[in-house]
Amino acid sequence: MESDAELLRAWSRGDGAAGNALFRRHFDALFRFLSTKLDGPCDDLVQETFEACLAGAERFEGRASFRTYMLRIARNRVCEHYRRARREFAPQTSSVIDAGASPSTALSDKEREGRLLAAMRRLPLDFQITLELFYWEGLKTHEVAEVLEVSPHTARSRLARARERLREILATLEFVSRDELETLEREADFAAWARELRPK
Repeated sequence: MESDAELLRAWSRGDGAAGNALFRRHFDALFRFLSTKLDGPCDDLVQETFEACLAGAERFEGRASFRTYMLRIARNRVCEHYRRARREFAPQTSSVIDAGASPSTALSDKEREGRLLAAMRRLPLDFQITLELFYWEGLKTHEVAEVLEVSPHTARSRLARARERLREILATLEFVSRDELETLEREADFAAWARELRPK
């Protein structure tokens, strides 16, 4: 099977089949990434992200994975999307709700899961991204760092702070019990809980 880097190089030389193969391989992860941050359809940003991957193909050296390269571009597209609506949007401090996204957008068919996912949208965008990439996509902290364009140390610190901030938000929700909050103090339990929220 051809690697992502090989497919990207072939696509940049005009091989449409290679581009389609790369798209199929990474569409689910990209769609999941974007759908938790935007209201309504995200097809345009999916397309824009893949077009930007192609446009920057010559700069992709293969030292990082294609997935982190793609998700870094997607993060930048999300930031640009919200800066068009709110110029002062800063992903380190602003949540997608701060920027105008709906807090009640249905992100899950199950009401409780939808409300929990909506709570994640109250986090600063980079905190939300850090949790999703680490727990849902299985990225290591150095890969999360590549997406966020920060040091691995900063990514590890951000992961701990994101977990704590999410627990603080959950503590304000009436449908989250004290027992559940105490359970989420344990890393292994938090990881299992977070994986259960992963959009299908």
